[in-house]
Amino acid sequence: MSFSGQVREEILKFYDKNKDPYLIKAEKFGEYLTEAQYKNDLLKDFSDYFEISNLSEEEIKTVIKGVFLASGCIVDPKNDYRFEASFKNKSCAEYFLDMLALLDFTPKLVKRPKANVYVVYFKESEQISYMLSLLEANKSMLQFEEIRVVKDVNNTKNRMSNCEIANMTKSVNSALKQLEAIKKIKNNGRFSMLSEKLKYTASLREKYPTATLEEISAKTEGKNKVSKSGLKHRLDKLMQIADEI
Repeated sequence: MSFSGQVREEILKFYDKNKDPYLIKAEKFGEYLTEAQYKNDLLKDFSDYFEISNLSEEEIKTVIKGVFLASGCIVDPKNDYRFEASFKNKSCAEYFLDMLALLDFTPKLVKRPKANVYVVYFKESEQISYMLSLLEANKSMLQFEEIRVVKDVNNTKNRMSNCEIANMTKSVNSALKQLEAIKKIKNNGRFSMLSEKLKYTASLREKYPTATLEEISAKTEGKNKVSKSGLKHRLDKLMQIADEI
């Protein structure tokens, strides 16, 4: 099975048949975006989705999931780093590009004349890891990160001790458990009940799924500045809440 096939299988394995009908529609919108010959063909049934700024974070993630399931591809990280999704219509491709850019991806758009499709793609490994997190394919993300660690070591010809590799694997495993806890809280309708500090911390972990606490802390600033120990305390609290569900 290809890496993309593995990601699809993981997404579908945890597919929630009872989720909000509006999210089901958002996923269909993502699928239809890839297939539409004309963007206007979607306006009648999906006009609410074309103003990206009006969509919730969960709706945006669901549209992206629909696009990936319909035409997305993540190349096997053993061979290369690349995410792409193909569209029959340029305007639909540009819409998806704008959506990714809003989430701090740096996507590019290219036309493949022979296939007569427009492809939105990016090749940065950290962004692919973030995409796997958005798709809620956490096991695939962990596998991706393990491969990336080994490749980075080989490419830079650095010698890392077994202890250093073990610590890095431990850090990734901890992040995976934290992501699973956040997902469990959301799936059980408890996320809206969290304090703003815990919501902010959850969003940071989702945005930087494989970063260390020190790296995440460095990305916070101003009134939202959080220390490494502060992040650990909040993430431990999220884990505790998930365990009590």
